[in-house]
Amino acid sequence: MSGWRWAACGVLMMVVGCAGSHEAKMGEAMTPGKSKVTVLLTEPLVAPAATEGRMLTVEYPPGVSTPAHHHDGAIFAYVVEGAVITALDEGAERRYEAGEGWYERPGQVHRVSRNASGTKRAKRVVVCLTEKGKPVLQMGR
Repeated sequence: MSGWRWAACGVLMMVVGCAGSHEAKMGEAMTPGKSKVTVLLTEPLVAPAATEGRMLTVEYPPGVSTPAHHHDGAIFAYVVEGAVITALDEGAERRYEAGEGWYERPGQVHRVSRNASGTKRAKRVVVCLTEKGKPVLQMGR
């Protein structure tokens, strides 16, 4: 496995637990003293390869949205609190609740990105795989 793939898997393990043979079944009860790993999302990565992985949180106060934007790198997003509405490229809007996530291809337009609630905050963890030093977010398209 090439270096960038090892780095990408290492970053993703922190968020989504790409643990191969240690994969737990969805809904499986935890045994005291043992951790539970659940694979949430798997996406093949294509060249050009990312050289840096970044993990960040994005918090949306009630009713807040982000203008249309794109990312030069691959994005894995996971909602940890509340719910967000997202639309990629010309696709339909989709609501993601806490515990759900999605993938964005490099350069894909994230035209809708907003908190689904006008009264509660939303928070997500994002892993960005990109070239070292590149900004995570590019406005517009």
